[in-house]
Amino acid sequence: MHVKSALIAVAASGAAFYALGRYGHDLDWPQAPVPAVQQAQAETHPDPSQPALPAAGQAEAELAQAPTAQGRPAPAPGPPQRVDETALRYFAAQGDTRRYEAELARLRALYPEWKPPTDLSAALPTGDPELERVWKLFAEGKFGEARAAIAQRSSADPTWQAPADLTAQLDRAEAGLRLVNASNAKQWEQVIRIGTETPALLTCANVDALWRVAEAFVQTGAPERARDAYAYVLTNCTNPAERVGTMQKALASLPEALVNPLLAQEKQSEFSSIRDEIARRHIGKAAEEPTLTATPEELRRIEALANAATTPDDAILLGFYSFRHNDAARAVTWFQTALARNGGAKAAEGAVLALGAQQKYQEAETLGAQWLEAGPANRKAYLDVATALIAQEPAPRLERAVIERIARTVGVDRYAPGGAALGWYAYNSGQIAPAETWFETALAWDRNYEPAAYGLALVHQRLRDQAGLRAIIAEWRNRSPRIADLLNPARGRTAMRETRRLPEPSPTDRTVPPPEPIERAERPPRRAIRAEPVLPSSYDEAPAVAARRPAPERPRSGSCSAGTSAAAALQRGWCLLNLKRPAAAAEAFAAAMRSGDAQVAADAAAGKTYAKIQQGLTAEAGAAAASANLPPARRKELQALLLSERFYAQYDAKDYNSALITLGERARYASESTDLMLMRGWSYFNLGRFDDAAQVFQALYRANGSPQAMSGLTAIRDITQRNRY
Repeated sequence: MHVKSALIAVAASGAAFYALGRYGHDLDWPQAPVPAVQQAQAETHPDPSQPALPAAGQAEAELAQAPTAQGRPAPAPGPPQRVDETALRYFAAQGDTRRYEAELARLRALYPEWKPPTDLSAALPTGDPELERVWKLFAEGKFGEARAAIAQRSSADPTWQAPADLTAQLDRAEAGLRLVNASNAKQWEQVIRIGTETPALLTCANVDALWRVAEAFVQTGAPERARDAYAYVLTNCTNPAERVGTMQKALASLPEALVNPLLAQEKQSEFSSIRDEIARRHIGKAAEEPTLTATPEELRRIEALANAATTPDDAILLGFYSFRHNDAARAVTWFQTALARNGGAKAAEGAVLALGAQQKYQEAETLGAQWLEAGPANRKAYLDVATALIAQEPAPRLERAVIERIARTVGVDRYAPGGAALGWYAYNSGQIAPAETWFETALAWDRNYEPAAYGLALVHQRLRDQAGLRAIIAEWRNRSPRIADLLNPARGRTAMRETRRLPEPSPTDRTVPPPEPIERAERPPRRAIRAEPVLPSSYDEAPAVAARRPAPERPRSGSCSAGTSAAAALQRGWCLLNLKRPAAAAEAFAAAMRSGDAQVAADAAAGKTYAKIQQGLTAEAGAAAASANLPPARRKELQALLLSERFYAQYDAKDYNSALITLGERARYASESTDLMLMRGWSYFNLGRFDDAAQVFQALYRANGSPQAMSGLTAIRDITQRNRY
């Protein structure tokens, strides 16, 4: 289509527009929609007698007081107005579509009864070459030169006057430049002032000016006014790209409550990409805050996009959403998809965490090792799964290269939980000397890390080093009941970890390397209370830190009976459990479940549950608890215990939101012990919910003068004072 034909089509279609203002001479207000700027100002200053507000500026106040098309009396009938079509025809002749459309919109606003010409091929009036040269300078954007030419001719010929249309065009073009410059310089009040004084800029022919004025309203704290500007574009303008661009800008700058009404102006699914982005936002927020959920429609929308895409972003988003909502298997699938699409470090981080949540620690460690240098988040994910890997009981057989890699990474990051886990790995493998060194190293990194102190105490006990053992007990007596009770067998409490005769050191593939030399420097206190994943054996007196409900106390002996009856198997299971042999105990309980009556089977199911928990196999523990018809009281007790295990795992993984949800669920089955309340307080603390944390710590301190609660209150005071300054 030729340029002129295209321009004729535009004229016939009637492009959306609005324009209000004066162009060097008085004009009647056209019967057109009130501009967004004027409408917003009029709403702000409904009483024309009121003085201008400082925030709006004098020009805005004047515009707010100006009569609208609806409020001004209609002009008296008169002869038809002559419309100067010179600029319109000139732009058509030059093929300048953009300026042609802007001029067409302006003339329609000023002269509602005017009909645009259908014959744009007619020649322009001739005989004034100087005026033609000024129009050419204007069309080329040389506004200063055009002004100079007008001034020169006016000086040479005082009787000559530039056409009003040319002057108005120059005024508007120069105002547009000032508006752009003010917007680029972030002079937002100046942008609003220019838009107010030159409303003819704010038309569908110049959507960029509307966008800039809307941005200025947002930046000056008037998002509703920005919404009105965007709404004008969607109501009146037809360019598809500009309509979508308007919604993109609205989504980026306005609250969602103001965006939703704009979406209602959609035509033929043109805002599908905007709805996709809104769905991504909701899923992303829910991935960060597990208490939130995305709608099924939003999930289906993004899943469809992720499946059809070749990029990793949506797959990563869905992976973290699934991970935070306890669907680790689905999360792994999405993260693996993202990795296949070059998802990089973020996809690897998510995959490692999700594999760890599935207890696929070796697979997670192998993958995490490939991304150790990608960033702090990847190192943290690796350390978490590596620590979980070596903390398993019984100690897994690992290649020497794997152990060395874990030890090297733990040493570089001075990661106390990892150092303690290496100590336990060595201890459970019969390597007492490396265990002692790693426990001491972990304590040097974090002097308040109780699991390392407990491990070191067991090492001294194993080596019959009474002086070393008593020194640790003296230091930790008031902070760790299980350490305090190591020399108090009369209370019927045994160590949470194995203290029986340990095996000889394993082959070299399981030898734990010693840590690198370290500086014996004090570390900031750890803001958490970590619970070990093994049950105590006293039913009535669970340690305060672990807060776990162990198996009922049974008579102890050096060996357990070997009878073949169901009752004997049940008795043997309890005996083995008290001797800290959970795997053998689980087998005995399973035998009792197979051959005993209903009561024996119920007791055996409970015992097997305790044994599996002592092994750290919470999923199997849950299956055991559900495998028999337990009495309501016992079922309630086991459910509380299993939820405690889930809470500890979430807490250790620093998934504090999920941990708090689990505590709320556990409250239906059992009251909250002191240590769980402490961990609740620290969960609030780590989430930045300091008021909630303070309430918990204050209640504990008032109840029993807990020094840990006082530590929590002190930590809250320190961090709030630091943030204040």
